[in-house]
Amino acid sequence: MKKILSVFLTAVIAFAALSLPVEALATDYKSKNSEFKISTSDMKRPSALSKGEGFVIQGKLRANRKIETLIISVYDLNQFKYDIYVTKHPKKKTVKLKDYAGYVKFRNLSSGDKRLTLTAYDKDENVININRNFTVLGKAKEPKHITNKCNISVSRGNKNYALDSNDDTYWRYGKMTIELPKAGIADGILIKWHVLDNFYTLVSYDKKGRQLNYYDGNKKKMLNKYYKLDENAKKVVIKLKKAKDNKGIARIRVYKKDEVGVAVQRWEMMPDGESDLMVISAHRDDELLYFGGTIPYYAGVKNKKVYVIYMSGDDRLRHREALEGQWSIGNKYYPMFMNFAGGYHDGIQGTLKAWGGEQYVLSRVIEKIRRYKPDVIVTHDVNGEYGHPSHKTVSYIVQKAVKLAGNKKNFPASAKQYGAWKVKKLYLHVYSKNKITMKYNASYAALGGRTPYSIACIGYDKHYSQHGRWSMNASYVTKYPSNRYGLAYTRVGQDKKKNDLFENID
Repeated sequence: MKKILSVFLTAVIAFAALSLPVEALATDYKSKNSEFKISTSDMKRPSALSKGEGFVIQGKLRANRKIETLIISVYDLNQFKYDIYVTKHPKKKTVKLKDYAGYVKFRNLSSGDKRLTLTAYDKDENVININRNFTVLGKAKEPKHITNKCNISVSRGNKNYALDSNDDTYWRYGKMTIELPKAGIADGILIKWHVLDNFYTLVSYDKKGRQLNYYDGNKKKMLNKYYKLDENAKKVVIKLKKAKDNKGIARIRVYKKDEVGVAVQRWEMMPDGESDLMVISAHRDDELLYFGGTIPYYAGVKNKKVYVIYMSGDDRLRHREALEGQWSIGNKYYPMFMNFAGGYHDGIQGTLKAWGGEQYVLSRVIEKIRRYKPDVIVTHDVNGEYGHPSHKTVSYIVQKAVKLAGNKKNFPASAKQYGAWKVKKLYLHVYSKNKITMKYNASYAALGGRTPYSIACIGYDKHYSQHGRWSMNASYVTKYPSNRYGLAYTRVGQDKKKNDLFENID
C-alpha cells in the first residue's frame, strides 16, 4: 500500500489572465465557546488579482450579538508583515462590508501571497476569524531571510556573487564559512546551485565545534536545495571542489526558525515506488498549459503523490522557471528533467533521432516508470495539441513505454534494478476515445477556495521567458481544453463516472 502524503497547497508569486473572486468557504462561524456566532451572505473575497487591480470587499456579516470591533487585515505570507490593518467599531449585529471597502485598498498591494482576515469581537471579547488566502499577481519580493545577519567569509573568490539576487553570477569553489547569528535559531539554508552536479560538503557545528549536520553532493541532487539545520547549529562550513563544469553557488540564503516563507523551496525527492500520478510533459510549461489543474487537483485536493517529468530542454533558466512554477502550485516533489534536446525537430522520427534514438528514449522512460511505479500516467495529445513534434513524440513514446514496462524481458537492465511495472491507466490529452472531463473550475477548500485551474494560472506566471508568446488563455492553448482527456490504456476497466483519473483505483 502506498503511503499518501498530504500536500498543503499554497500558491505564491503569480500571473493569471483572469481574476477569480469566489464564494466564501463557509457561511456559519462561531467563537471558541460558541457564544458568539456569525453567518455570512453574498460574501466574495479575491482569489487572484493582477497587480494594481482593485477589488471591492462585499457581503454581509450577521451576528447573534453586536459586532463591537471588526478588524480587516491583509497579511503578506512571504514577508511576515501586514499590508492592510483596519480597525472599525460597527456595534451592530449586521455589518455591510462594502461600507469599509474604501479603507481596504487592494489596488495598492504588493505582489505575493496574501491572507485576508476578518476578525470580529463581541462585547465580551469573544472572537471569530474568517480567513481567505489570495494572490496578487506579478513578481513578489524575495522572502524574508537573515543572511545579512550572518558573518560569511570565503577562502577565495567573491562571496557577493552568492549573496546577490542575480542567479547568473556565482561563487565558484573553495571554502565558505557561515557564522550564524547568536540570537535566535536558524532553520536552514537554501542554495540555488548554478548547475546540478557539484562536488561539495556542507557541515554544521554547534558553539563547541561539535558536528551536527552533514550533507554532500552525492545524494538528492537538486538545482534549488534546502539544507535543514539542527537548532543548535552556530556555524556552517561549505567546501566546494573545483571542477571543469562546476560553477558553484548562484544564490545562498539563511532562514530563521518559524520565519520560512511559503515561497522558500524545500523540495522532497519522490520515493522509489510511491508515485500515484505521473505527468509526462514535453516542455517545461506544458504541464500547465495543456494539463491545466491536474497537478493542483490531485496533489492539493486528493492528496496524491504527483511526479512531473519534463522531457526536453536543458537550459538553466527554464529549469528554474519550472521549479518556481511547480513549487507555487503546491507540488513539493522535485521534478525530473530528462534533458533531451530542445527545439523543433522533423516529426516524431526526427525528434527521436535528436533525442538519441527510439530505443534509448524508450529505455529511459521505462526506467522512470519502473522506478517510481505510478498508478496513472497523463501525457500529450497524439496530434501534439497544435502539432508540435515534441508533443507528438512524447505521446507516442509514452504509449509504447506503458505497454512494454510490465514485461521484465523488455529492457531487462531496469527490470532487474526496479522490477517490471504495469501501469493501471494511461490518459492522453483531448484523446478522442473514452473521454473524461475534469472539474478544474470548481472551488476547493484544500486550495484556499481557489480552483485548480486558477492555481495552474498562478504557476504559469513563473515561466517568465515564455510570456511574450504564450499564455494560459491564448487561442492555441484554449483550443485544446486542459480538463479533457481520453483513457488510452487501462488494466482496471473503463471509466463510468468519467470525471476522475483514479476511478476504479481508489
